[in-house]
Amino acid sequence: MTDKLPSRPTLDIREALNELLRRNERTRGTEVGDMYLGSDIFIARLRRPHIVEGDWKNLDRTVDLFDLIAAHQREEGPPSPEDEDG
Repeated sequence: MTDKLPSRPTLDIREALNELLRRNERTRGTEVGDMYLGSDIFIARLRRPHIVEGDWKNLDRTVDLFDLIAAHQREEGPPSPEDEDG
């Protein structure tokens, strides 16, 4: 992982801005998403998180290479995600 962790001053700015957003009636419910802090500019992208009710299902389409080889040798199609669940 080459991503740099945010420094403590950046985290302090995020926390302070989130507190200000909670206090303002128009921005209540938003939080700071991405931030850019340059030498002479500050950009904060706000987001409004919300919960979507429903069921979660793994739709990951990655397949193990050895499973593909075995399926090809058996002249079948690639395994479906339901087959991997057991």
